[in-house]
Amino acid sequence: MKKVFCIFIALVAILVTELSAQARVTNTTSKALTLKAANGNGELMIKAYEKAKISFAPSFGSFAFDLYSYEGSKESYVASFTKNVKNGEFQITMKDLTGEIQENSPAKEKVTPPIVKEVIEQPVNVRTTNLELTNSSNFKFVVLNGPFAGMALAPGQSSTKPVSTPTGLLEMTLKHDVQQENAADSKISHGRAYRQSVYSGIVVEDQKKLEIKNENLTFFEGKTVRTMAMSLIPYKIVFTAGNWKGQALSNRSYTTKAELSEGFNSFSIQYVGTDGLKYQADIEVIVTPRDRPLVFRETDIKNKLRIKQ
Repeated sequence: MKKVFCIFIALVAILVTELSAQARVTNTTSKALTLKAANGNGELMIKAYEKAKISFAPSFGSFAFDLYSYEGSKESYVASFTKNVKNGEFQITMKDLTGEIQENSPAKEKVTPPIVKEVIEQPVNVRTTNLELTNSSNFKFVVLNGPFAGMALAPGQSSTKPVSTPTGLLEMTLKHDVQQENAADSKISHGRAYRQSVYSGIVVEDQKKLEIKNENLTFFEGKTVRTMAMSLIPYKIVFTAGNWKGQALSNRSYTTKAELSEGFNSFSIQYVGTDGLKYQADIEVIVTPRDRPLVFRETDIKNKLRIKQ
């Protein structure tokens, strides 16, 4: 009798462990999705091709939920599902979105390989000319690559000395303000915002000056994306400017929802590194309508500077 009672206690313990474990859902589709529990106990946003814990789903048995997908920033109802959770895992596949009948062993969704941009080799015998770079625009900018990499100029400024530049096609990326330096409303209450533009032009023999004008700074007018952000950065960060100024994030925590511009975005942050020192930096990401939520990773941190105390 005592042996039977011990076996019963062990089974109960296993059952409690299973019930308390969190299920995990895998999104094998190319779309961002939201799962909303049929009983209203919770909802989860998950990006394309990602796996996430879902606290309001059982670790085994049946789980009923409503599924939503996104086209741009528009949320669309797909269908109501009841999934069988096995070993704490279940999947959402493209067949769930298209309404096709599931097979016993669905094939892994084929992912279209990215298009590789053709690189045109420059001639070996390259001629050069000494160029002075001048900022004739109304915006501050810093050059990120090319012969002028690292040069930062305010409106009306020029490089202090000419730079040897190959003749022919010149392409360089500029990171710049979105607010004119001399505008009456140039003070931004929530901090600076930045964009990136690519300058493309032809440098000719004996050219002495290169001007960057307003028309060279192409402001991408994308849609407004209302979303939240999740941090996968392994240490706490605090936003010092932008839409989330004053908000702090720990690993796997979320910001509030905010309206962001589609395209390149830069967020100023401060944090204490694993070395115990305080730093300021920028999080630089490309925002698309499918980023629900937007995910920040350690590799997104740029322009890191130590704060002297």
